[in-house]
Amino acid sequence: MRKETAFIIGFVAFTVSTAALIWGVALPNFKPVSFPQIASGTLDVGPMHHTRALTTQEVADLNNWTRAHSSGWGPLYRTPPSSGDAHLHLRDAQNKEVLVLTLWTGISAADWNNTVFMESPDGSMVRSESFSTQAFAPLRLLVDGFAYQHSGYP
Repeated sequence: MRKETAFIIGFVAFTVSTAALIWGVALPNFKPVSFPQIASGTLDVGPMHHTRALTTQEVADLNNWTRAHSSGWGPLYRTPPSSGDAHLHLRDAQNKEVLVLTLWTGISAADWNNTVFMESPDGSMVRSESFSTQAFAPLRLLVDGFAYQHSGYP
């Protein structure tokens, strides 16, 4: 085998293996999120952590919202400006906490408004997504039942 042929084969093998490694690491982040069926939950709002249980209608609305928004969730790649304006602690039919949604509804800096973090209770998986005002509206309705101080600028 000539040197040139060996070099080309080595270069192609290196290039293909590097691309395969990058896609192997990145591909899990492009898959749609699988939300569990929610049976109940609590809403924790504002810096004073006012808490209330979600109504049956709110749980149904939240299940509909999660079904409609399963794609587009990416990994957390930067530090948020605050701990968020509201936290939804969601439970399944066995009353086991399965999901925590953190919502930024206020003036958290322009690029953090209408942002949701989806987090497993043990913190092993964190995904985030920013939504349009229209797509975020059902979540805003859950939170706006409380008078609370929105998160401030960092």
